[in-house]
Amino acid sequence: MQPELHTHPDINTKPSFPKFNRPKIIGYIGLENLLYARRIKNENVNFDLNLHIDKAIRKPQNKDVKLDDLLKFLLEHERRLNFPLETNLKNAKIFCYRGLMTCVACTPYENKDPWKIVVILFKGNIFLCARDTEEKIYQKNNMTDQEKKFTSWGYKFEQYMLSENPHAEPNPDVPVDETKEFSIVFTTNLNDHTIVYGAEMDGIRCDKAPVPSAPTDQTSENILQYLSDKEFIELKTSRHIQFAKQENNFRRYKTKKWWCQSFLANIDTIVCGFRDDNGIVEELKVYPIKDLAKMSERFWKPNVCFNFLDTFFTYVKRCLSRKIKHECGEKALNHIHKLPLLSLMLEWRPGMPIQVSESYNHEDDPILPQYFIENYGKSLVNDENSR
Repeated sequence: MQPELHTHPDINTKPSFPKFNRPKIIGYIGLENLLYARRIKNENVNFDLNLHIDKAIRKPQNKDVKLDDLLKFLLEHERRLNFPLETNLKNAKIFCYRGLMTCVACTPYENKDPWKIVVILFKGNIFLCARDTEEKIYQKNNMTDQEKKFTSWGYKFEQYMLSENPHAEPNPDVPVDETKEFSIVFTTNLNDHTIVYGAEMDGIRCDKAPVPSAPTDQTSENILQYLSDKEFIELKTSRHIQFAKQENNFRRYKTKKWWCQSFLANIDTIVCGFRDDNGIVEELKVYPIKDLAKMSERFWKPNVCFNFLDTFFTYVKRCLSRKIKHECGEKALNHIHKLPLLSLMLEWRPGMPIQVSESYNHEDDPILPQYFIENYGKSLVNDENSR
């Protein structure tokens, strides 16, 4: 039986922040959807988020994308990235999305939403993929028209704030295509863990100084150089805060998630559009992310979030280690790149420790598609005699 992992914040009270390297950009997905933001200031506005909402191209609520975009990126850029073939769990790279890391980091303070995460060990790498809980599936299948409208309002706000060219104004007078995304692939180290993750980005900040358009010679090296010295921003919407309870909920819940999301993507600034119940944004407010933690320190602490994230990754490796020893023998721990695909399911509910199920079957719910399993690793140079 695998050990449990307790999540209460009182257990994860290391006073110092763990070692976390500034995330490095190693790739991008959907460059044609890169956008720019010029309006970064506190001001009163009048943005109608219902404009053309009936003609919006909606993002499918039930589409199960798993790790598809990240896996396609890894295959396409395998030779350029040239990740070494790791033989032991300590050095195994962890591949996932930023949203999963945010979810895990916030777990010590979460009291409502359970989660499920599949762990895959394949060719010396660890792949983490969030799966819908029964509650999430029910919510998706029973969304009210008002809940769908709330989702579309967020996309419309971005359209009011972002333009396709750093020298142009946004054009909200067209329907939103909610399926368009631009993502960056980062790598970083959290203590002993090397992580590679994709993060959807809102736009490049271009209000401080002139920002050139993306280079016309769009080789990976040129685009990576272009992106690496740009400052991105995060855009959010929230209902107007009128009462003390709303203020407390804002600081307890929203700021925590906003801070984690932004910190993981090198984002220093969030712009929030405060709206009324009819979808009219009347105020823009700028939040430096360093201020989010200060204003919310009564409710959550960054060091607790990231120390728990570090503990979680260590726990994942420990669970895999126990499974490898049980199924393949202890010597296999030094040759994890040669092992067949191994999988686990981690499940958590508020008030409970994280539990591990070894009954997860990758064939019934494949996280890694067959094209990835058949092709990933072929271009790696691996001198087996040197190992």
